[in-house]
Amino acid sequence: MQQDYNTIYAFFDCYGLSHARSILAKMIKTADAERIWKGSSPSDVLFFTEKTEELIEAVFAIVGRYEYKSEAVLKNEEDEKLWFLSEHHLYCGWHIHSTPWDFFPRHLSKKEFCDPYKALEKFTAYRSHYQWKDVLRELLFHALSPNSISEFDDGTSLLQSYIHLHKLIEATHLI
Repeated sequence: MQQDYNTIYAFFDCYGLSHARSILAKMIKTADAERIWKGSSPSDVLFFTEKTEELIEAVFAIVGRYEYKSEAVLKNEEDEKLWFLSEHHLYCGWHIHSTPWDFFPRHLSKKEFCDPYKALEKFTAYRSHYQWKDVLRELLFHALSPNSISEFDDGTSLLQSYIHLHKLIEATHLI
């Protein structure tokens, strides 16, 4: 159990939340365009893909064994106050020059924000571990080639992958 959580911690030792979201969005947008990855070394996207695969593997293990940490689940108050905005230390990281806004989840619902395991359960139900591995490899291949992934996809699958992968990163960050 602890090894899977250590994998999550290791991912966020490599990437701050906003940096991980940025790389993921750029990777998917580049894969969808007829251009090659630019702006940083291709090894950056290769390493990010490798770390994301490890993250996915850890999530499948945690969800498969229902080894949830109760401290990652926030209690919902009766009066529906927006208490979590004043309690930003619960979801903020420690990265220099970052503000609470940089860490606020943009793809999670309120229920998923309060219980990030709900987002991870949806993630694992949407595709199998091996299907997610294939999705990442396809995104990587198309991000590093001049061929657009949309030539082989109708777009809805790409959009769903975009949303689920962002939810994965945001939910694991909360954990």
